[in-house]
Amino acid sequence: MDNLTEALKSALQMEKEGYDVYMSAAKKTKNTFGRLTLETIAKKELDHMRAIENYAKDIDRATALIAPVTKGELINLIMKGLKAELEKKAEAELDLTEAYRTGMALEKKSYNYYEQMMLKASDPKERRFFIFLMGQEETHYELLAETLQYLDKTGDWYREQERWNVD
Repeated sequence: MDNLTEALKSALQMEKEGYDVYMSAAKKTKNTFGRLTLETIAKKELDHMRAIENYAKDIDRATALIAPVTKGELINLIMKGLKAELEKKAEAELDLTEAYRTGMALEKKSYNYYEQMMLKASDPKERRFFIFLMGQEETHYELLAETLQYLDKTGDWYREQERWNVD
């Protein structure tokens, strides 16, 4: 790729923007579930920043810094932080809903950017690195979408995710 340095600078900036948005929203919400979700994703954005910074040195080392995580693993991290508060009903908050929607837009923007960079890359290592980042952004987007549904429409979430029947 002719302009890999510029691509990585842009990627780094997008990850930083995501971190800032998630942490700002986490500090403003009173909803523990929402706060923990936003903080968990923010921490992963820091991992992505480190990986991008280290990419130029060694792709294998860079991707090793961010062991791929599944949505389930992210959810487990969030649930550990909830403890006794899991039994409380999560209430949707306007600021939290907006923060989730903003986060989803950022994840989609990052995914699209990484996809463009992957398609332009001629080096297989570059392609692999951008595909890896695409997968991480997709996981974050799905987590945000599902937890937003949980916060806004808890009953629907249980029906879809837990396969509960409501009488």
